[in-house]
Amino acid sequence: MTKLNKIIRHSIRKYVKLHGKQDTRVVIAKFAIAFNTTKQRISGNISCMKCLEGTIDIIPNKPHSIMYQLK
Repeated sequence: MTKLNKIIRHSIRKYVKLHGKQDTRVVIAKFAIAFNTTKQRISGNISCMKCLEGTIDIIPNKPHSIMYQLK
C-alpha cells in the first residue's frame, strides 16, 4: 500500500463524512482530477474501503451507485 493510497482513502472518508451520501461516479472523477491519478486507482481505493476496511457502503443503483460512510 502506498502513501498516496492512504491519503486518497482518508480524503474520500472526510469528503463523504462532510457531504453525506455521494454518487460514486462523481467522487471518482473529482478525486482523480484532484490527485492527478487514474479513475481506476480511485475506484480501487473505494473498493478497498468497502471490502477490506468496511468504512463505507455502496448502494448499487445502476448507472449511479451511491456511497455513504458507515462509521
